[in-house]
Amino acid sequence: MPAAPEPLGVRLRRAPLLGGLLRSWDVRLTPRGRFLLIALALLGLAGGDTRKTHAYLLFSVASGLFAAAVVFAFRFRPRVDVACELPPRATAGTPLTLRVVVTPRGASGGEVLVEMPRPVLPTEVLRVVPVSAFLSLGAEAEEVTATLTPERRGRYRFRGARARRTDPLRLMTTLPVAATDESLLVYPRFWRLDQFDVPVGRSYQPGGIPLASSTGDAIEFVGTRDYREGDPIKNIHWRSWARRGKPVVKEYQAEYFSRVALILDTFLKPGFAPKDRAAFEAAVSTVASIADWFSRGEAVVDVLAAGPDLYEVSTGRSLGYLENILDVLSCLEPCSDPPFATVGPPLFDKLARLTSVVVVMLDWDDARERFLRSVRDQGTAVRAIIVRSGDTTKSWAGAAGDIGVFSQMTPEDVERALQAAVRG
Repeated sequence: MPAAPEPLGVRLRRAPLLGGLLRSWDVRLTPRGRFLLIALALLGLAGGDTRKTHAYLLFSVASGLFAAAVVFAFRFRPRVDVACELPPRATAGTPLTLRVVVTPRGASGGEVLVEMPRPVLPTEVLRVVPVSAFLSLGAEAEEVTATLTPERRGRYRFRGARARRTDPLRLMTTLPVAATDESLLVYPRFWRLDQFDVPVGRSYQPGGIPLASSTGDAIEFVGTRDYREGDPIKNIHWRSWARRGKPVVKEYQAEYFSRVALILDTFLKPGFAPKDRAAFEAAVSTVASIADWFSRGEAVVDVLAAGPDLYEVSTGRSLGYLENILDVLSCLEPCSDPPFATVGPPLFDKLARLTSVVVVMLDWDDARERFLRSVRDQGTAVRAIIVRSGDTTKSWAGAAGDIGVFSQMTPEDVERALQAAVRG
């Protein structure tokens, strides 16, 4: 899908000369300084004829003030250290508190203008309040806080917090002392599922739990029994032997568990409508919510198929983390080519060790039906959720009982669930 054109303001700020002037207007001049510069231009026009008006006197005074501010701004840079660490991850719609710590070097203090971290590329989906604040420094470090609200998932590059000094009239700022630039990964919104029914066939996984967990034993202790020839010595229960006077061994039962694949359908035709984009975002949130449910349960999520890409994630059973899946979903975009032919063969190779497949789709048609029938034919249980506004291309009612468990949601249903999670 072609990238959206950049706003005119972004393109102008990248121009060599004009961009430098615009950036100086934005960051070097305070609101009061911008007002004075505009007043200078108007006074210059009004006082062009010194014989008819005395506006040139006001122009001279204003020019002197502005020249003094320029000299101050180029000479008196603040002697401070600035520190601000963004959290590595956030969730869309959840406000974050940013803390900027300004530490004076030596005995220097005074008033500084602190600019909060802001996106390198201007965007309306990240709101920082307040954008800047004046801070009076003494001998000790001071802290300024702001609220960052990311409204959309994605990866964003942030310019580090900055501290500047202003002239006594607060017309112009000095060059900044800046913290390092940082990145922020914003997770998609998701809600906490209390129940999610999946047709799961429980099958023994070779190697046992140690291959799927960093804690616990491969098998569960269920009791003791009399020693039989051939029992390993390590299984002898010494206390029971001492109490009963004959050899006793510990008895175990192998534990069975489920392994699951999560599949997200990312196919949208080129030139898709806004409602299709809304359905895609709702599908991403749905997959994130399902992944959160699995991470709190007994199943092991082995595979995430997002569009044409296949990821080994292995969450659950203390083996992995929900973040593994959310990291992928954060930057996912729709694809214009059907991914089923691409993701099918590598997924089918893994179906032998999977007990169920949960797939979130954007539509139902022949290609999607062939893909899920191939999954079902290999003995893997299927749970399908269709996220779409309106009717699907092909009715899925006939395939519901034949292929697996089916259901359909609208983006409005997903939004209500997200809003209910916020209120709860």
